[in-house]
Amino acid sequence: MADLKLLLVMWMVSFSEQAEVITAQGRIRGETHQGYVSYNGIPYASVNNTTGRFKQAGIPPTWPGIRDSQQSRCSVTSQVDDCLVLDVHVPTSSPPWPVLVWVKGDGGRYSPGKLVLQDIIVVVVSHRIGPVGFLCLGEEKIPGNAGVKDVTMALRWVRDNIPAFQGNPYKVVVAGQGFGAAMVEALLLSPIAQGLFHGAIMQSGSILCPWVFNHDAKDRGVSLLQLLNDNDETLTLLNADVNQLAEKSDKIYFSYLPFGICIEKEFKNEERLLSESPYRLASNKFTRRVPLIIGYNTDEAYIFLSILKGDKMRKKMTRDTSLLLPDELKFLNVNELRTAEKQLKDLYFKNNFTLATLLAYHRDAYFVSHIHKSARLHAASDVPVYYYQFSHAGQPGVVADHQVRKSGAAHSDELAYLFPETVGDMEGNDETVQKNLLRLWTDFVKYLEPTPSGSSPRWEPLDSSQPRVMDIGTDLAMKEFPYTRAVSTWDDIYERFYYGRNYLRA
Repeated sequence: MADLKLLLVMWMVSFSEQAEVITAQGRIRGETHQGYVSYNGIPYASVNNTTGRFKQAGIPPTWPGIRDSQQSRCSVTSQVDDCLVLDVHVPTSSPPWPVLVWVKGDGGRYSPGKLVLQDIIVVVVSHRIGPVGFLCLGEEKIPGNAGVKDVTMALRWVRDNIPAFQGNPYKVVVAGQGFGAAMVEALLLSPIAQGLFHGAIMQSGSILCPWVFNHDAKDRGVSLLQLLNDNDETLTLLNADVNQLAEKSDKIYFSYLPFGICIEKEFKNEERLLSESPYRLASNKFTRRVPLIIGYNTDEAYIFLSILKGDKMRKKMTRDTSLLLPDELKFLNVNELRTAEKQLKDLYFKNNFTLATLLAYHRDAYFVSHIHKSARLHAASDVPVYYYQFSHAGQPGVVADHQVRKSGAAHSDELAYLFPETVGDMEGNDETVQKNLLRLWTDFVKYLEPTPSGSSPRWEPLDSSQPRVMDIGTDLAMKEFPYTRAVSTWDDIYERFYYGRNYLRA
C-alpha cells in the first residue's frame, strides 16, 4: 500500500510539473491551469484536403518529439485538418476519471474549467462544419454527414488514447447543445457509434428539429453548385476552395441552416451514418440503449427576439398566419393548409397576437415539440431518460432586451453556467443554479444517473404516459411537463403533414 501511494504521489508531481502525455501518435505537452491541465489541438483524424474533404476521415497523424498545445481554430473557412482536432482537459486530483466528450455545435469556444474541477476529464471535439461538414449529394465523393462521422473518429480516439490521460474508457458520456445535441442523437441512432460511449446528454436540440435534418439534401447541394457555376463554369464542389463554398452557401435560398444531417446511400469504403429517416429509426427502436439526459430551456425562442420585434415582421404574421407554418410541412391543398393554420391560431393567437405568444409559438415549433418527441421515443426503448427544463433567467447567458424581459432561460443560457470563462464562483441565485447544474451533469458522467443513491430530490426517469421534468432553477423539483397541449397539437400536424408523407416513410 505504501508503495502504491508513493507511485501515485510521484505520478502527480510528474504530471503537474511536466504535463506531458505519451499517446500512440507521439508525446504531447499540456498547459497547466488552476486545478487542471489542458492538452489542446490534438489531431484525432486526417483527410486529403482535396479529394477527401467531404468524405470520412482516416487515421490521425503522428509526429516526432513533443507536440505543444495549440489553440483549436475551426470555422466554415478552415482547412479540414484544422477542424479534426480535440482538446483534453484533465484534473490534477487522483485518477482514474470518467470522461465527458463535448461535441461542438459550431466553431465556438468552450471553457471547461468548472466541469473539470468536479473530477472528470472533459474532451472538447471540433469537427467539420458548414458545407464541408454537411453537404450531402448522395454521391461517392460527397456522401454526407462528414461532420458527425468526424465525431465517431474522435470517440474512437478517446477509446484508444484516454487511458494515457488516466481516463476511464468504459465511462464515456457524449454531450452537445443545439446542433451539437442533434449530432449526439445521430450517434445514438447509428450503428457506426456502437460501443463508443455509455451515456448521452442532449441540450436544447434533437435530430427531429426542422433546422437539423435535410430531407431535401440533394436539392441544397445542387443549388450550391449552380451558384458556383454562375461565376466560373470550371468550378465544382470538389475543386472550389473553402472560402468560395462558405460564401455561396450563405446565398442559397433554403429554410434554416444551409446544410444539415441527411440519409446516406451505401458506398464502398465509406461508413454510413443513417440509412433511414431518424424518425423511422427511433420509432422502430434502432437506438443505442444508454442512459440519456435530454431537455430544453423554457424561453428558447428569446434568441429570435430582435427579428420578431420588427414591426414589418409582426404585421405580416398578423395578416397571414400561414407564414408561421414551418416550411417542411407538405400540404396537398389549401384545405389542409387552412386546417393546420386554424389549429395553431386557436392554440397561440386566439385572443391576441403579442410578442409573448410569438415567442411561445417559436419555442414550441422549433424546439420543445421535437425534443419532447425524441425524449418519448428514446424512453420507449427501455432506457432511463432523464428529462429536464432549464428555467433560470439569470445574469449569465443571452443578454436581456431592455424592453422585453426573459420569461425563463433562453436558448444556450445554460452554457454560461457549464462553461464560464473563469472558474470563480458566481453570485446569489446564479451561484446556486450553477452548482445544481454542475452537480447533476457531472454525477451523470460519474454514475450514469444524475441523482445517485442518497441524492435529493431524486430525478425520476421519464414515464411517457405521465411526463414529468426536472425543473432546474434556484430550486430543483420534479414537475409536470407544462406544454402537453402544445406538443399534442404539433404531433398531430407533423404526423399528418410531414412524417405521414411518403418521402419520409419510404
